[in-house]
Amino acid sequence: MVRVVCNSGTDLVEDAPSTSGKEYLTYFVHRLLEFRRPELESLARTVGCKDEQLQWRAPAGDVDHSPFWYLTLPSEDAAVEISKRMILTKMLVEVWAEGENWDELRAAFEAYPGDRKSPWLRPDLTFRVVVESFGSSLPMDEQLELINRLEFIPFKGTVRLRDPQVRFVLLRCDCGDHGSLIDATVPPRLYFGRLVGSSDRGVIDAYSLKRRRYLGPTSMDTEMAFVMCNHAGVRRGSLVLDPYAGTGSILVAAAHSGAKVMGADIDIKVICAGKVGKRGECLTVYSNFEQYGLPAPVDLIRMDAHRHPIRPDLTAIFHAIIGDPPYGVRAGGRKSGLPLAEVAQRSPIRDRDTYIPSTQPYTLGECLRDLLDLSARLLVVGGRLVYFLPATPETYDEAEIPQHPALKLVANSEQILTSRYSRRLITMEKVRPYDAAAAAAYYAARPDPTMAIDRLHDIVYDHLPVVSAAAATTAAVAGADCGGDAPLSVKPRRRCRGKNF
Repeated sequence: MVRVVCNSGTDLVEDAPSTSGKEYLTYFVHRLLEFRRPELESLARTVGCKDEQLQWRAPAGDVDHSPFWYLTLPSEDAAVEISKRMILTKMLVEVWAEGENWDELRAAFEAYPGDRKSPWLRPDLTFRVVVESFGSSLPMDEQLELINRLEFIPFKGTVRLRDPQVRFVLLRCDCGDHGSLIDATVPPRLYFGRLVGSSDRGVIDAYSLKRRRYLGPTSMDTEMAFVMCNHAGVRRGSLVLDPYAGTGSILVAAAHSGAKVMGADIDIKVICAGKVGKRGECLTVYSNFEQYGLPAPVDLIRMDAHRHPIRPDLTAIFHAIIGDPPYGVRAGGRKSGLPLAEVAQRSPIRDRDTYIPSTQPYTLGECLRDLLDLSARLLVVGGRLVYFLPATPETYDEAEIPQHPALKLVANSEQILTSRYSRRLITMEKVRPYDAAAAAAYYAARPDPTMAIDRLHDIVYDHLPVVSAAAATTAAVAGADCGGDAPLSVKPRRRCRGKNF
C-alpha cells in the first residue's frame, strides 16, 4: 500500500500511485520543514499547473519530515521551470531505481522500462554522475567508489564533468548511529535516476544581508524573503506590495523574480531619509536596488494599513501582497493617529510638507484585521497574501488565525525561532471579488480583534518576574519559618539571558 498525499494535505491510501503526469523525486533541503511542500505547490501553480494535477506520494518509511518525497507533475517542462525558482528543494529526479541495498537497486534498475532509459544512454550523449548523501558526508574517494558500483548500468556516452548533456544522480540516505545530527527515523535508501532540474541556492549568498548596503534591525533573512515570494506566486510582470517594507528585503527578492514592486512603511525616516554610509553617502531603500542592478521600485510611500491613502474605488491591482507585520518583539506596531483635518482643528500646522503625523500603539490583532481587509480589496482574484503570524505554545490556536470572506487559507508553516516563541508563514489566496458589505458584516459579528498573541511581548520578556538575590533569600527564610512547606511566590531569574532562553 502506498500513502498518497494530495496537495491539499489530505491523506489517501491507494494500491499504486497515480499514472497521470510524470512522477519525480524531490530532494529537499533539510530545514524549514513545513515550508518545503507548499513552496513547490506554489511554484507549480506559477508555471501553470492545476491543483488536481499535483499529487504527493510519501517516501519509503512513510516519514513526514523525510527529504525525499515523490511529486507528480503534468510534464517535464513544468518540472524544469519549477526547478529554476526552487529554494528549499535541491533537485528533481526522474527515478530509475531505488532500494534498501545495492541488490535491490540493481533489480529495480533492470525492471525499469528500457524505452525510458535508452534515449538517455546513447553513445552520442555526454554524461556525468553526481553523488549526493543525506545524513553523512562523503569524501571524493568514497564518491568514486560508489560510482564504480554502478557497473550494472550500461553507460555508452562520454564522461564530461562540465556542462554534460545528461546528468545522472546517485542519492544515498544514511542516517544511522554515526554521530549524525539528522533524525535516524529516515530509513537507509539508495536512489538512482536522471536529474531533471536543480535549484541555484547561490542566489542566497549573492543577496546575503552581510553585504547589503542598507539594513535595519528587522531586515528579512534572504532565504526567507525568497521563500515568501515563492509562496506568493511572484513571477515576471507581477505587481507586488509590501505594506511593511522597512529596508526592502522582501521587495529585493520579488524584483529578482521579475516583479514590479511597491513598498510602504509608517516610518517616513526609513522610506525617505535612510542613513549615512561609511563613506558619508546617503543610503536608502533605492541603494539596495542599485547595488544588485535591479529595477527601482514603482514607488515607496509613507502608509499604514489602518489609515491608508489608497482611493476607495481602486481595487484588484496587486498580484501579491507580502509583508512581515510588527509583532512587538524587536519592533512594536504603530498606526496613524488623528486624521490631518482633526489635527489642524486642534492646532495649526505650520508646514504641511515637513509635517509628520503622530502615531499610536497598534495591537497585532487590529493590525492583521486591517492587513486582510486591505489585501482583500487590492489583490486580484487568485492573488496571494503572505505574512508572518507570531505564535507561542501558550497562545497559539489555529482557530484564531485571522480570516476574511474574500480570502482562503492556503498554507500555514511554522518556523521555530526560540524555545519561547515561533512564527508562522500564513499564505492566503483571494477567491472572490471584494464585497465591502460582506466584509463589514463579517467584522460586525466579530467586533473585538484582540488575539491571545497580543501578549507576545510579555511572554517573551516577562515570562518570570525578575527578583534580586536578597529578595529570594528573604522569601526562602520566610518559607523556612513556616515549617519549610511554604512555596516561593516568585522564582529568581537571571536578568541577562542568552539566545536559548
